[in-house]
Amino acid sequence: MLSLLVAARHEDGSSMSDEEMRDELLTLLVAGHETTATSLAWAVERLSRHPDKLERLRAEVEEGGEEYLTATIQETLRLRPVISIVLRRLTEPVEIGGYELPAGVSVAPCVYLAHRNPAVYPEPERFLPERFLESPPGTYTWIPFGGGVRRCLGASFAQFEMAVVLKELVRRHGIRPASSRPERVFRRAITETPRHNARVVLS
Repeated sequence: MLSLLVAARHEDGSSMSDEEMRDELLTLLVAGHETTATSLAWAVERLSRHPDKLERLRAEVEEGGEEYLTATIQETLRLRPVISIVLRRLTEPVEIGGYELPAGVSVAPCVYLAHRNPAVYPEPERFLPERFLESPPGTYTWIPFGGGVRRCLGASFAQFEMAVVLKELVRRHGIRPASSRPERVFRRAITETPRHNARVVLS
């Protein structure tokens, strides 16, 4: 099956071997499993505590739309990014914010802080999917999957999975939180998860 996958190439234009394609597919399918599940948990947790947003999403899903669904996923990934920082090693010198950084230095853009910049996201602590109905996520201001040539390979697939699951969940069930207290962010290894696993009551 791997040999049927064509147009898989390195940056220099050379073809990838079957082994390299296998590794990329494993990264796509396996490495993204827990992070996508965590993002879904956060989406359900946020929706359960914002019944107005949940009902708007349910109404759209029942009508066959996806605009608010997409905005809900984007807002969840903005407010509760599963990975809070990304790491990059500079291959050439660069100036950032008035600082000269030499090649070889590692820099760690903070996804969490970038997503809470009030100049970009007014009321940054609010769960507000509507903000993405007005304008799409910015290339350099919305980075839950990192960016550049090392952007997460499974970014589009993860959002597709989230959309499929959320559509079925809100279509089939009522959702309410199991506790009156919002979930705190809890770090498990390198991921930021709901402290109590986003427990909700389905009806």
